[in-house]
Amino acid sequence: MAIKFGANELVRDQHFLVNSKEVKQTKNGDDFYVLELSNKEGKIEAKIWNNNIPQCNFDVGKIIEINGKTQEYNGKISITMDSCQIVSTEEASDYFPSISTLVFDIETLGKKFEELDETEQDYLLNNLERAEEDKEKAKEKTAVYSIFGMVCAIGAYDINNKTGIVLSLSTKDIVPEKENFVYKTFTTEKELLEEFWKITPKYEQFVTYNGDNFDFPYLMIRSGVNRVKMPFEIKKWGSEKSIDLANKIRQNGRSFQLEMLCKAFNITNPKAKGVHGGEVSALYNSGEFNKIADYVARDAIATTELYLIWKEFMSGQI
Repeated sequence: MAIKFGANELVRDQHFLVNSKEVKQTKNGDDFYVLELSNKEGKIEAKIWNNNIPQCNFDVGKIIEINGKTQEYNGKISITMDSCQIVSTEEASDYFPSISTLVFDIETLGKKFEELDETEQDYLLNNLERAEEDKEKAKEKTAVYSIFGMVCAIGAYDINNKTGIVLSLSTKDIVPEKENFVYKTFTTEKELLEEFWKITPKYEQFVTYNGDNFDFPYLMIRSGVNRVKMPFEIKKWGSEKSIDLANKIRQNGRSFQLEMLCKAFNITNPKAKGVHGGEVSALYNSGEFNKIADYVARDAIATTELYLIWKEFMSGQI
């Protein structure tokens, strides 16, 4: 996210964090610096030409007070710095850009085992769930697989605005459990997915728990099945755009169950009211749409609380 400046604006006594510096040379062989600066609004590039280097005192990771002027080149705004000095009394964390972040979780439901044809039944039991010795238990896992299941609810929380939304399949009105949540209902999975992807482009970062392995691939495949176009390609799991806390908080090469981390970090367990993911199909078939919506909202809130703890205490400098 870029800081919003116009061209030819004077920049006087403004403070920025120095994120990086690079030494370059002009065609004449003169050294000049290119800095990446940031504040809460975003980032901007700044240049210090050779004749102004003696007037500039700066270092990476420090807050500096600058004087200069903006310029536009090829549609990009940057700052040409006349002078700067280090300001030692302010915290660098106050100058990290505010990244628009959406925390989300999905709930899925599956076909009944009897609804699968013989080939699909065999594939589920003897391929996807071959490690499950209890075949009756394996028959209940259709919701886990996007080729046999579907998305029935998405709970999402906007960290910056502190507001939440649940998109849910439902044949009746449902009422939010939390005051800062809005519930929207749909009669088809296609409509639900279209609404979710309509929301996502304004966000720069997504936070999930096991989203790289489950939520994102499931949404991608179900979007293809429903012929719903995604606004961006998920090119690389674990990229800066996707923060998967299941990958961030691990030990001995394994991630923990979300509810176990909730207990450890003193976060309200989303399953505390007796609902868990394995019950979603049964709840949906019995028309308990509000219980599903409330559960996925609680999951989004718990994931948000865990993310804020991870970001402040465990992630270092982001």
